[in-house]
Amino acid sequence: MIRVLLLRALLFAVPFAIYGAYLLLSRARSIVPQHDTPWTVLFISGLALVAASFIYVGLTEGESTQGRYVPPHVVNGRIVPGHVEKDRSP
Repeated sequence: MIRVLLLRALLFAVPFAIYGAYLLLSRARSIVPQHDTPWTVLFISGLALVAASFIYVGLTEGESTQGRYVPPHVVNGRIVPGHVEKDRSP
C-alpha cells in the first residue's frame, strides 16, 4: 500500500520537479523568468498525472472476467473470497 501511495506522490511531484529544474537552468544562464510561478497549472497537471495512473491501473490490472463467478462463501468456518473460475471446457 505504501508503494502505491509513494508512486502517486511522485507522479504528483513530477511537474513541480520539472519546473524547479527549469528555474535552476534559467538562473544558471542568468535568464529571469518574466512570469509568476504557475502554481495552478503545476497542481492541475500533477492531478492529471495521478488520475491517468488510476485509469491505467484500472484498465490493465485485475482478474480476468472470463469464466464463472463464485461468490464469497464459508468453508470449514473460514471465509473464501469471491473469485472467477476459468471455464473447464476444451
